Amino acid sequence: MSIMKLHVWKNGDGIHMTRPPGPASLTEIDFDPDATCYKCGERVLSISADETKVCPWCESSVNRPKILRYQEVEIIRQLKNQSEVNKQIGAPTAPILSNKCTEKDLRDHLSKIGYFGRSANFLKLELKAIERPGWVQVFEFHVHAKKKDGDWEELFGICRTDERSNTFDVQLLTGEADQRETLGHITKDMITHDRGPRHWSFWPLMSLFGLTLLIAIVGAIATALSTANY
Repeated sequence: MSIMKLHVWKNGDGIHMTRPPGPASLTEIDFDPDATCYKCGERVLSISADETKVCPWCESSVNRPKILRYQEVEIIRQLKNQSEVNKQIGAPTAPILSNKCTEKDLRDHLSKIGYFGRSANFLKLELKAIERPGWVQVFEFHVHAKKKDGDWEELFGICRTDERSNTFDVQLLTGEADQRETLGHITKDMITHDRGPRHWSFWPLMSLFGLTLLIAIVGAIATALSTANY
């Protein structure tokens, strides 16, 4: 096997194949799975937190089992797959609207309710709906924030701004499913980015239109044939 590129998460504790809690940056590293562990002399196969050439078994002080070659290949395959997942997560998405004022307001709100708002890591802040003529806007967010008296937490929620009254309301939710459901209720009568399900009458009307068009085509063909026979 040759040296390959891996997309890994990096923070103060080192590098990780899966995203750790708290802020972490996505980093591309060179990795040689065939490099030998300086402790046991076997192939390293997987990354270590401090990027030294030590296998994960020696790093965690666990007896290394006997690994067959096909098992080594499977370990490398899983590393590559996770690297691709990391790369996709880290790929920037184009939000409908990037609103720095909303981000600042949300950071201030987090600070008021017991988090370090200034150091919060925003994974998503996206405009999802507006109310005509545009004064009211609804955003969804996903952030990592640290409690002032505890650890990092993953927060999902919705914030609603009204520029007429200069109000900013925030609702924290339990997860993505709760966020989607609540967002659906809040934005029911608003202009949204996501197209909702079609009305029940859409397909019957489309079928009727298709039938009418077919009759018109058949009629035109029949008229053309009749004219040609004269």
